[in-house]
Amino acid sequence: MIGTTLRAFAHPTNYEPERKPVKKTSPRNQEETNFHAANKIDPDTARAAAMFLTRIRQEYPIDDALLFGSRARGDFRPDSDADIAVLLRGQPERLLPIKLAMADVAFDVSLEAKVLIDPLPIWEAQWRHPDSYSNPWLLENIAREGVLL
Repeated sequence: MIGTTLRAFAHPTNYEPERKPVKKTSPRNQEETNFHAANKIDPDTARAAAMFLTRIRQEYPIDDALLFGSRARGDFRPDSDADIAVLLRGQPERLLPIKLAMADVAFDVSLEAKVLIDPLPIWEAQWRHPDSYSNPWLLENIAREGVLL
């Protein structure tokens, strides 16, 4: 749920003016942040992401998903992957089995949609407390440039 999850970790920064901001506050710093508008995603990426999320929602307690990286910024090449942060409800579990299972689904979707999907499972607790995550800078980057799917 965007109201509970995305507000929990926000990194204030300046965004390009052509992007439509969605104002949220963070318990960490109580400042406003912007999340990029989903209407900036190219149609092939949007379709592949939707296919992937539809399939994994049947197996996992997904709260939200964010596209990040070159496809979120709009500076991708045809062979660029679509990085998708999958925000999961509940307490962190073993990452590797879940990442591999999501990668299997992503592979099947990639064959159909012709867009390589690279999923990154992140649990709510890690999103809210990025210092507990193995790479807090990655979470800051996702919060800064992520496009809500």
